[in-house]
Amino acid sequence: MVATYDNLGVKFSYPENWRVTEDQTNAWPRSVSVHSPTEAFWTLMIYEPGTELEALVDAVRDALSEEYTDFESVPATQTLEEVELIGCDLNFYCLDFLVQAKIRALMLGVRPCVILYQGEDREFEELDPVFNAITYDLIRS
Repeated sequence: MVATYDNLGVKFSYPENWRVTEDQTNAWPRSVSVHSPTEAFWTLMIYEPGTELEALVDAVRDALSEEYTDFESVPATQTLEEVELIGCDLNFYCLDFLVQAKIRALMLGVRPCVILYQGEDREFEELDPVFNAITYDLIRS
């Protein structure tokens, strides 16, 4: 079963047993996250028009690289629903766990957006299609 998020000018479906958190500030960027029962998550950050996607990807990647150890980043692109997403694939350690993450940036109308999703390495392969489905539904809506 799925639930639907519809706020901040965006709409997407996500697994109903996942928990939604929304940034309650009026400052930019605005964000919404969905968390799996195992604490893997998918986050959408919505920025003001005029911000370059490459700069946003770099800023998110750089912030993560300062926080985590053994940080690896590989540039990546992805096409969903004929929309080109730019970003990078990441691996790093958090506590004693190897974490995989992906950063993807795209335009939703006039708003530049960054999607960050991550999970523990052991479950990431299973969750990656779920993260992609959420992203696909966001783009399609």
